[in-house]
Amino acid sequence: MYKKNIIENIYDNHPLFDINVYKQENRDLTFHKNEDYIVHFSKIGLKQKRRYHNNIFNIYNKYHLGDHIFNMIFFNKILGYLKLNNLKVHYFCLEQYHNQVNEFIFDKNYIILKKLDLNNLIGLEAWINNENLIKKYDLQNKIGFDRYYMYFFNLLCKKMNIPYYIHDLKYTDDDLIIRYKNIHQKFNQLKNLDILIINSEPLSGQYNYNKNDWNKFIIHLSSKYNIITTLKLNDLPCTMDFNFSCKDIAALSTTVKYIIAINTGPFVGCYNEYTLEHVKKIYIFVDNLTFEHYKISVYKNINDLYQFF
Repeated sequence: MYKKNIIENIYDNHPLFDINVYKQENRDLTFHKNEDYIVHFSKIGLKQKRRYHNNIFNIYNKYHLGDHIFNMIFFNKILGYLKLNNLKVHYFCLEQYHNQVNEFIFDKNYIILKKLDLNNLIGLEAWINNENLIKKYDLQNKIGFDRYYMYFFNLLCKKMNIPYYIHDLKYTDDDLIIRYKNIHQKFNQLKNLDILIINSEPLSGQYNYNKNDWNKFIIHLSSKYNIITTLKLNDLPCTMDFNFSCKDIAALSTTVKYIIAINTGPFVGCYNEYTLEHVKKIYIFVDNLTFEHYKISVYKNINDLYQFF
């Protein structure tokens, strides 16, 4: 089980993280690992220069879509505190991601996207491998990626001097249900989908993608199930056919029976409470990580799934 001294060391005796609340509200996670190690984070604390005039936090991430969606989930979780204290986040990312990222923002008056200038990086880097926040992969190889991200969110809270703790990675967004209903009404061929397949190519080297094997398996599935993919294959239904965004893909995920996904950007939106409650199983493909939610199983070879389908 979880050892209390691990939690106490996370904040260098800054006890924002309540282990009892965490365990109660994450009872759908399994705690079966031998956790005898101590968590060592870099010494970090509030620096006034991180907080800018007019109560604006300047935060940036120079990487890919999935990183930004995770960060929007974080900002939405602390949105109530931002509003109460009239704090705003200026979030800098590459402009090519703005349209998709904007869809995950709950209140654009407090979370404001800005164009990232790679030659003029401003503020706090909100990236899971930012070694000014956490020693690279100290935890990612020891605990599940879903729980690791909660640690990362709480480190951001501390860095921003926000007295708040994140005890659950999954998010709630009623817009997903609205979007699904609209999709259901507009596209008759997308009713009663069995499997969502996120076969988009990974951009961060997180998975050795054998496209031929994936294509063969997807064709195999299509002979038995109603499926949709995120990367076009032959004449099979694909989210690209309908110009679906990552938010639309997340909406589709709320009613499918199974998700088969490469751990890449479009999967992040699927980590919502509706999907995790409804889906029977999520098969996720990544080479160097694990997940702890009991409905998620990690694989490396798509051929391993023939036994289930």
